Amino acid sequence: MSIIYNMDCLEGSKQLLADETVDLIITDPPYNLGYGGTGQRRVKQMGFGIFANDNLTDREYRKFTINWIREAYRVLKPGRHIYVCIDWRNYPLLFWMLQHVGFTVKNCIVWDKVHMGMGWQYRYRHEFIILAMKEVHKGRFRRKAPLPRREPQKNRRIVNRSLTDVWKIPKLSGNKMIHPTEKPVELIVPMIIQSSQPGEHVVDFFVGSGPVYEAAISNGRLFTGFEISEDHYNSAIKRVKEDPYNE
Repeated sequence: MSIIYNMDCLEGSKQLLADETVDLIITDPPYNLGYGGTGQRRVKQMGFGIFANDNLTDREYRKFTINWIREAYRVLKPGRHIYVCIDWRNYPLLFWMLQHVGFTVKNCIVWDKVHMGMGWQYRYRHEFIILAMKEVHKGRFRRKAPLPRREPQKNRRIVNRSLTDVWKIPKLSGNKMIHPTEKPVELIVPMIIQSSQPGEHVVDFFVGSGPVYEAAISNGRLFTGFEISEDHYNSAIKRVKEDPYNE
Protein backbone atom coordinates (compact mmCIF):
# COMPACT_ATOMS: atom_id res chain seq x y z
CA MET A 1 0.00 0.00 0.00
CA SER A 2 1.20 3.52 -0.80
CA ILE A 3 0.42 6.37 1.55
CA ILE A 4 1.38 9.92 2.49
CA TYR A 5 1.19 10.97 6.15
CA ASN A 6 0.44 14.52 7.26
CA MET A 7 3.05 14.52 10.02
CA ASP A 8 6.61 15.36 10.93
CA CYS A 9 9.00 13.00 9.15
CA LEU A 10 11.01 12.18 12.28
CA GLU A 11 7.99 11.11 14.28
CA GLY A 12 6.45 9.39 11.28
CA SER A 13 9.56 7.42 10.47
CA LYS A 14 10.05 6.28 14.07
CA GLN A 15 6.44 5.16 14.36
CA LEU A 16 5.82 3.67 10.94
CA LEU A 17 9.07 2.47 9.32
CA ALA A 18 10.97 -0.54 10.61
CA ASP A 19 14.73 -0.94 10.43
CA GLU A 20 16.14 -1.69 6.97
CA THR A 21 12.81 -2.02 5.15
CA VAL A 22 13.15 0.73 2.51
CA ASP A 23 14.60 0.13 -0.97
CA LEU A 24 15.15 3.74 -2.01
CA ILE A 25 14.96 7.23 -0.49
CA ILE A 26 14.51 10.33 -2.62
CA THR A 27 13.95 13.56 -0.77
CA ASP A 28 14.12 17.34 -1.08
CA PRO A 29 14.71 18.72 2.43
CA PRO A 30 14.48 22.40 3.38
CA TYR A 31 17.59 24.34 2.33
CA ASN A 32 17.12 26.74 5.28
CA LEU A 33 16.99 29.80 3.04
CA GLY A 34 13.64 31.18 4.20
CA TYR A 35 12.49 30.80 0.62
CA GLY A 36 8.98 31.52 -0.59
CA GLY A 37 8.01 34.31 1.75
CA THR A 38 7.12 36.91 -0.88
CA GLY A 39 3.63 38.32 -0.84
CA GLN A 40 2.94 37.92 -4.54
CA ARG A 41 4.51 36.14 -7.48
CA ARG A 42 5.33 37.65 -10.86
CA VAL A 43 2.34 35.84 -12.37
CA LYS A 44 0.04 37.81 -10.00
CA GLN A 45 -0.79 34.80 -7.90
CA MET A 46 -0.38 34.86 -4.14
CA GLY A 47 3.16 34.01 -3.08
CA PHE A 48 4.16 31.01 -1.00
CA GLY A 49 4.68 31.33 2.72
CA ILE A 50 7.95 30.19 4.29
CA PHE A 51 7.54 26.48 4.91
CA ALA A 52 8.43 24.39 7.95
CA ASN A 53 12.11 24.10 8.96
CA ASP A 54 13.30 26.48 6.24
CA ASN A 55 14.09 29.41 8.52
CA LEU A 56 16.02 27.92 11.44
CA THR A 57 19.14 29.09 13.22
CA ASP A 58 22.34 27.37 12.10
CA ARG A 59 22.34 25.24 15.25
CA GLU A 60 18.68 24.27 14.86
CA TYR A 61 19.18 23.39 11.20
CA ARG A 62 22.20 21.20 11.92
CA LYS A 63 20.29 19.32 14.62
CA PHE A 64 17.23 18.94 12.42
CA THR A 65 19.32 17.70 9.48
CA ILE A 66 21.42 15.15 11.37
CA ASN A 67 18.27 13.72 12.98
CA TRP A 68 16.41 13.05 9.73
CA ILE A 69 19.55 11.64 8.09
CA ARG A 70 19.95 9.21 11.00
CA GLU A 71 16.37 8.07 10.49
CA ALA A 72 17.01 7.66 6.76
CA TYR A 73 20.05 5.51 7.50
CA ARG A 74 18.11 3.37 9.96
CA VAL A 75 15.26 2.52 7.62
CA LEU A 76 17.21 2.07 4.37
CA LYS A 77 18.30 -1.44 3.43
CA PRO A 78 22.05 -2.07 3.17
CA GLY A 79 23.36 -1.65 -0.34
CA ARG A 80 20.63 0.79 -1.37
CA HIS A 81 20.62 4.44 -2.47
CA ILE A 82 19.49 7.79 -1.12
CA TYR A 83 19.16 10.91 -3.29
CA VAL A 84 19.13 14.27 -1.49
CA CYS A 85 18.41 17.56 -3.27
CA ILE A 86 20.37 20.57 -2.03
CA ASP A 87 21.92 23.79 -3.34
CA TRP A 88 25.53 24.96 -3.24
CA ARG A 89 25.17 26.83 0.04
CA ASN A 90 24.43 23.75 2.16
CA TYR A 91 26.07 21.09 0.00
CA PRO A 92 29.17 20.84 2.26
CA LEU A 93 26.99 20.38 5.35
CA LEU A 94 24.85 17.65 3.77
CA PHE A 95 27.90 15.88 2.36
CA TRP A 96 29.59 15.80 5.76
CA MET A 97 26.47 14.74 7.68
CA LEU A 98 25.65 11.90 5.28
CA GLN A 99 29.16 10.52 5.71
CA HIS A 100 29.15 11.13 9.47
CA VAL A 101 26.00 9.04 9.91
CA GLY A 102 27.43 6.17 7.85
CA PHE A 103 26.48 6.72 4.22
CA THR A 104 29.07 6.59 1.46
CA VAL A 105 28.66 9.52 -0.94
CA LYS A 106 28.92 8.16 -4.49
CA ASN A 107 28.40 11.21 -6.66
CA CYS A 108 26.95 14.68 -7.03
CA ILE A 109 24.38 15.05 -9.81
CA VAL A 110 24.12 18.56 -11.21
CA TRP A 111 20.61 19.54 -12.22
CA ASP A 112 20.85 22.06 -15.06
CA LYS A 113 17.49 23.82 -14.84
CA VAL A 114 17.93 25.29 -18.37
CA HIS A 115 16.34 28.60 -17.36
CA MET A 116 18.12 30.96 -14.99
CA GLY A 117 16.69 31.83 -11.62
CA MET A 118 17.57 34.38 -8.97
CA GLY A 119 21.00 35.71 -8.07
CA TRP A 120 23.11 38.85 -8.33
CA GLN A 121 26.64 37.65 -9.09
CA TYR A 122 25.77 35.25 -11.92
CA ARG A 123 22.18 34.04 -12.00
CA TYR A 124 21.48 30.59 -10.53
CA ARG A 125 20.73 27.83 -13.03
CA HIS A 126 21.65 24.66 -11.20
CA GLU A 127 21.09 22.63 -8.04
CA PHE A 128 22.80 19.55 -6.66
CA ILE A 129 21.49 16.06 -5.94
CA ILE A 130 23.74 14.02 -3.66
CA LEU A 131 23.77 10.29 -4.41
CA ALA A 132 24.81 8.21 -1.40
CA MET A 133 24.63 4.56 -0.40
CA LYS A 134 24.21 2.59 2.80
CA GLU A 135 26.87 0.04 2.01
CA VAL A 136 26.45 -3.54 3.12
CA HIS A 137 29.64 -3.64 5.18
CA LYS A 138 29.07 -0.35 7.01
CA GLY A 139 25.87 -0.96 8.99
CA ARG A 140 25.89 0.74 12.40
CA PHE A 141 22.49 -0.25 13.72
CA ARG A 142 21.86 -3.58 15.38
CA ARG A 143 18.65 -5.22 14.34
CA LYS A 144 16.12 -5.74 17.10
CA ALA A 145 14.85 -8.91 15.44
CA PRO A 146 16.10 -11.14 12.59
CA LEU A 147 15.00 -10.01 9.15
CA PRO A 148 13.03 -12.43 6.93
CA ARG A 149 15.24 -14.77 4.94
CA ARG A 150 16.25 -13.19 1.65
CA GLU A 151 18.96 -13.13 -0.98
CA PRO A 152 22.47 -12.21 0.23
CA GLN A 153 22.84 -8.44 0.51
CA LYS A 154 24.99 -6.63 -2.01
CA ASN A 155 25.56 -3.04 -3.05
CA ARG A 156 23.17 -1.93 -5.77
CA ARG A 157 24.55 -0.51 -9.00
CA ILE A 158 22.99 2.15 -11.19
CA VAL A 159 21.13 0.38 -14.01
CA ASN A 160 22.27 2.54 -16.94
CA ARG A 161 25.99 3.26 -16.64
CA SER A 162 25.97 5.54 -19.70
CA LEU A 163 24.18 8.36 -17.86
CA THR A 164 26.29 11.37 -16.92
CA ASP A 165 26.15 13.37 -13.70
CA VAL A 166 24.71 16.48 -15.41
CA TRP A 167 20.95 16.36 -16.06
CA LYS A 168 19.49 19.06 -18.29
CA ILE A 169 15.81 19.22 -17.33
CA PRO A 170 13.78 22.47 -17.45
CA LYS A 171 12.53 23.76 -14.12
CA LEU A 172 8.82 24.36 -13.69
CA SER A 173 7.50 27.78 -14.62
CA GLY A 174 6.33 29.91 -11.72
CA ASN A 175 2.65 29.83 -12.70
CA LYS A 176 2.64 26.01 -12.58
CA MET A 177 4.34 25.55 -9.22
CA ILE A 178 2.25 24.61 -6.20
CA HIS A 179 5.24 24.50 -3.84
CA PRO A 180 8.04 27.11 -3.69
CA THR A 181 10.83 24.57 -4.30
CA GLU A 182 8.88 22.07 -6.42
CA LYS A 183 10.94 19.72 -8.59
CA PRO A 184 9.69 18.45 -11.98
CA VAL A 185 8.65 14.81 -12.10
CA GLU A 186 11.02 14.36 -15.05
CA LEU A 187 13.91 14.98 -12.64
CA ILE A 188 12.75 12.25 -10.26
CA VAL A 189 11.92 9.47 -12.72
CA PRO A 190 15.56 8.59 -13.59
CA MET A 191 16.35 8.14 -9.89
CA ILE A 192 13.38 5.77 -9.52
CA ILE A 193 14.29 3.71 -12.57
CA GLN A 194 18.04 3.59 -11.94
CA SER A 195 17.91 2.69 -8.24
CA SER A 196 14.84 0.50 -7.72
CA GLN A 197 12.71 -2.22 -9.27
CA PRO A 198 8.91 -2.33 -9.77
CA GLY A 199 7.16 -3.26 -6.54
CA GLU A 200 9.95 -1.96 -4.31
CA HIS A 201 9.46 0.56 -1.52
CA VAL A 202 10.35 4.23 -2.10
CA VAL A 203 10.28 6.78 0.74
CA ASP A 204 10.28 10.60 0.74
CA PHE A 205 10.80 12.39 4.07
CA PHE A 206 9.72 15.78 2.65
CA VAL A 207 6.90 15.18 0.18
CA GLY A 208 6.06 18.81 -0.62
CA SER A 209 3.58 18.80 -3.48
CA GLY A 210 4.36 15.17 -4.32
CA PRO A 211 6.64 14.81 -7.37
CA VAL A 212 8.42 11.76 -5.87
CA TYR A 213 5.04 10.21 -5.11
CA GLU A 214 3.89 10.71 -8.70
CA ALA A 215 7.14 9.36 -10.15
CA ALA A 216 7.13 6.31 -7.86
CA ILE A 217 3.50 5.35 -8.44
CA SER A 218 3.59 5.92 -12.19
CA ASN A 219 6.55 3.54 -12.37
CA GLY A 220 5.03 0.77 -10.29
CA ARG A 221 6.73 1.35 -6.93
CA LEU A 222 5.26 1.32 -3.44
CA PHE A 223 5.52 4.67 -1.69
CA THR A 224 5.56 6.13 1.81
CA GLY A 225 5.91 9.85 2.37
CA PHE A 226 5.71 12.46 5.11
CA GLU A 227 4.61 16.08 4.76
CA ILE A 228 4.15 18.35 7.78
CA SER A 229 2.17 21.10 5.98
CA GLU A 230 -1.53 20.33 5.65
CA ASP A 231 -1.84 22.44 2.49
CA HIS A 232 1.03 20.71 0.70
CA TYR A 233 -0.15 17.33 1.99
CA ASN A 234 -3.55 17.92 0.39
CA SER A 235 -1.90 18.94 -2.87
CA ALA A 236 0.22 15.81 -2.87
CA ILE A 237 -2.57 13.32 -2.26
CA LYS A 238 -4.55 14.84 -5.14
CA ARG A 239 -1.60 14.52 -7.50
CA VAL A 240 -2.10 10.89 -8.48
CA LYS A 241 -5.73 10.18 -9.32
CA GLU A 242 -5.34 6.43 -9.62
CA ASP A 243 -2.92 4.70 -7.26
CA PRO A 244 -3.04 0.94 -8.01
CA TYR A 245 -1.67 0.10 -4.56
CA ASN A 246 -4.52 1.85 -2.78
CA GLU A 247 -7.41 0.12 -4.51
